[in-house]
Amino acid sequence: MKSKMVFMMLTMLTGPGIATAAGYDLAGSEYNLSLNELNQVANIDQRGNNNNALINQNGSKLTGVISQQGGRNSSQVNQSGSDNFAYIAQAGNANQANITQGAYGNSAVILQKGSGNRADIMQYGTQKTAVVVQRQSQMAIRVIQR
Repeated sequence: MKSKMVFMMLTMLTGPGIATAAGYDLAGSEYNLSLNELNQVANIDQRGNNNNALINQNGSKLTGVISQQGGRNSSQVNQSGSDNFAYIAQAGNANQANITQGAYGNSAVILQKGSGNRADIMQYGTQKTAVVVQRQSQMAIRVIQR
């Protein structure tokens, strides 16, 4: 199943570079996709336990995407200049997310479902867009655009 997902992602994205998928933590599920050569797609998918994720990109077309499900959650993206886009979706427990972008195409999106919640989106300049949906528990939010 995971290899089919990686193949589909590579086929859909048709970007040059290297892709990897691995499960290093035997205690919980994990899925990583990394595509590069300035198209900079990164994709993390985790399903349970002590979650935590980080995508850190630098320049050109970028993308992002983190999806976690149950556990202590967390997240982060940070991108920088060019076409940007990031997406975080967490489902239950301690939640928390961040997205920080840089200039140009921007976009963001954080969807969290229940428990600790908290979000943060900061975008600096150009075409901006942000969406935060937290479906209850302790919620909190910060969106700063410029």
